Amino acid sequence: MKHHKSTPLLSQGFTLIEMLVVIGIIAILATIAVPAGQAVLKKARELQAKAQMKGLEIAIKSYQTEYNRLPSIDSPPPAEDNVDGYDTAAEDGRAIIEILTGADTSKNPRSIGFYEPPPAKKGAGGYSQTDGLLDIWGTNGYTIVFDYNGDRKIADPYASSEDSDISGSVIIYCAGADKKYDAGSGEARTDDLKSWQ
Repeated sequence: MKHHKSTPLLSQGFTLIEMLVVIGIIAILATIAVPAGQAVLKKARELQAKAQMKGLEIAIKSYQTEYNRLPSIDSPPPAEDNVDGYDTAAEDGRAIIEILTGADTSKNPRSIGFYEPPPAKKGAGGYSQTDGLLDIWGTNGYTIVFDYNGDRKIADPYASSEDSDISGSVIIYCAGADKKYDAGSGEARTDDLKSWQ
């Protein structure tokens, strides 16, 4: 019978150097992944805001089809475009939202709910009767500009010259992630979101 000489087993753990290498690799991957993840989250919020603007635009056009006029807080509606727009977080903008939801039966006599705004969420926008409709970042409302004179031309609030018009009956824009409006600055690099782009 042969006896085998037992050989010492190799240690079963990792060395300190191996652990430091693994931790270093994880740290490098984390520094690469975090900015990429933030970019994905920013893009997702922008898409949510664009979807809310599109929902508003569809509601306004549905109202226009039903009543053969654009929603207005004035009776009769103005003869000129509201170039400053209605801020959905201000009183006049909240009134437009109430018309579109069917809550204001004097301007929406059939009480048709053309728009159902998302409920307010802390820090994430949405609609409440006190704050109106806030954008996805929860600080500003959406600005709605109507073509009340019916020429299907609305002055571009972001153009540096007065000769830039947008074709349509309504445009909507919001401040974007930086929460500052860049309208009128003529800057091409802005994070404001626009329904016509």
